Formats: sequence, structure tokens, C-alpha cells
Amino acid sequence: MRKILIIDDEVNLRETIAEMLIYLGCEVFLAQDGAEGLQKIREIVPDIIICDVMMPNLDGYGFMQQHIISDYAQIPVILLSAKVEQKDEEYGLSLGVKAYIRKPFTFKELVGKIELYLNKS
Repeated sequence: MRKILIIDDEVNLRETIAEMLIYLGCEVFLAQDGAEGLQKIREIVPDIIICDVMMPNLDGYGFMQQHIISDYAQIPVILLSAKVEQKDEEYGLSLGVKAYIRKPFTFKELVGKIELYLNKS
């Protein structure tokens, strides 16, 4: 069973994504900000990470800056963001994220990216 970590401070979005991924047979873990996400990675070693950009404490960009120098840097990350400017996406990609998905998004779009990177691992 594939392990997916969802890092997002929006409870409703986090739980909705989790429910849909559980329905697809994934084991899902949740974190409410980047700092908690970094801790959960060490505990569960997920197969892929879905991370929001705008969060309190440690945002998605700060999370990525720490993730890419960690022992778990090989775990792919998909960023979700309400930021729609091209420079925001380019910055996320420069930090090593595998995909940058703008909100609102479809679940099909998210699952497509998840499957793409899970099949590469």
C-alpha cells in the first residue's frame, strides 16, 4: 500500500484529499504545516508528499528548502497553491518539486500527478 503524506493547514481540503486517496487504496498521513510534515516524514517515510504552499509556521517553500537537503530528499513532492503567477510555479520547481498544481484543481489532475511519480519510484 502506497503511503502519502498530505501537508496542508486547510482542514477541509486536507481531509477531502485524504478520503479520496484512502478510497483509492492509499495509506494517508496528515500534517498541518511544514514543520510537522518534516517530522512525519522521518516517522513514516512516505512514497510521495502533497504539500500546500501557504501555511503558518513553515510554508511549502520553506518545507522544500529543508526537504531537499534531508536524508529523505528522494521522496517526490507535489506542491498545491492558490498562487497563480508563473514566478511562483518556477520558484517551486527550482526547489525540486515534481509538480506545481494551482488551486482550484480537480481530483483527477492530482491523482494523475501522484500516479506519474509513484510509478517512477
